Amino acid sequence: MITILKVIFGFIFICFIGGVFFYIIFDLKPWRRDSQLWNVETDVGSVFSRSKKFAQEKIFTRKTWWRHIKSYYMYYALALIMIAMLIGF
Repeated sequence: MITILKVIFGFIFICFIGGVFFYIIFDLKPWRRDSQLWNVETDVGSVFSRSKKFAQEKIFTRKTWWRHIKSYYMYYALALIMIAMLIGF
């Protein structure tokens, strides 16, 4: 049973690392000056200002929930897949 879990989580980890690698190479394009890494809006300081704006918003509005779902849908899907796998055992 432990070996099966190691294989499953190892496969998920390999897929995660591959996804991060391809995200950096194909989406961020760090070698280009106009990439998202060099963009002022997506820089580290902008994350702070976005979180500051988010903290000042009303949480239970449709706009806030929709933006959150659009940003993090892949994590919810991964959580659902993992729950379905645990229920299947």
